[in-house]
Amino acid sequence: MKVLIVHAHHEPKSFSSSLAKRAKEKLLSLGHEVTFSDLYALKFDPVSDRRNFTTTKDSGYLKQQAKEVHATENDGFAPDVEAEMQQLEAADSVIFSFPLWWFGMPAILKGWADRVLAAGRIYGGPKLFEGGIGGGIKRGLVLMTTGGGEATYGGWGVNPALDRMMTPIQHGTSWFNGFRLLNPFVAWSPAHIGDEGRREQLRELDRRMKSLFDVALLTLPPLADFPSFSVDTKNRFQVVVQFVKPFDEEFHRLVPAEHKMIDEWRRDGRLLEFARSEMDDPNPRVFMTLRATDAAELQDWFEQLPLADYLETEVTKLHKPV
Repeated sequence: MKVLIVHAHHEPKSFSSSLAKRAKEKLLSLGHEVTFSDLYALKFDPVSDRRNFTTTKDSGYLKQQAKEVHATENDGFAPDVEAEMQQLEAADSVIFSFPLWWFGMPAILKGWADRVLAAGRIYGGPKLFEGGIGGGIKRGLVLMTTGGGEATYGGWGVNPALDRMMTPIQHGTSWFNGFRLLNPFVAWSPAHIGDEGRREQLRELDRRMKSLFDVALLTLPPLADFPSFSVDTKNRFQVVVQFVKPFDEEFHRLVPAEHKMIDEWRRDGRLLEFARSEMDDPNPRVFMTLRATDAAELQDWFEQLPLADYLETEVTKLHKPV
């Protein structure tokens, strides 16, 4: 398989750069073809302007998308942009490698997206989401280092939750162009975990690269569910789950299978939000927001849970804007 690694770190000796190089080496050892686009080494210009193009349509006014469509039709992209486009089009998987800066990707990588993901050539018309160049088949992975620890980005920390910060690159850069998502690989706070901690992160990266084309993908809603870019055809439901039987030995035996199925719900896009009370609460409850066609479909899902006999659900259909 063909893998494109787009790497954005200014220091070749950094741990971020070490991760990117390790990913390349591991993938090559597994027989994959790897293209390594080191944006700083290439001195890639992140500024998107007229220099993106070698053709001219309207020299007096730069309308970016119209200019990109014109360049698509007339082979008019600048050589550095054209080279990156060809690598992206050929890839079966794209890995974006970068340090988390100001809750996002470095400017040079954002500039890569601004210049390379061009209307007409990469997206537009039918080439969006599942119809994009990734075809809903190719894979996208974020390979990222952070300054703060995992708890800082876990939803209860001072920083935004990781999944929210990843929306622009996961949902935007990747899924908007048809690349299916894998859970991001995050090397948490490598500057503060010591040599052995960093070695373990490298070993974990080896394991992730080995399973790059085997692991289950995350699912985001297809464009087909939003006719004419309108509201979702599916509904949203708030579900409160209560436990109606004691937590006996059978309950504890089934818990791992229950967790696995709930994780599948997250991965396939059914489960949007999840919270629970403390399990030693006198009346422990679970709170979920789910995306489903109707309440009957929801009921069917809950009946398939390993702990179904222990659960009672209260379902509320949420208001859908029109």
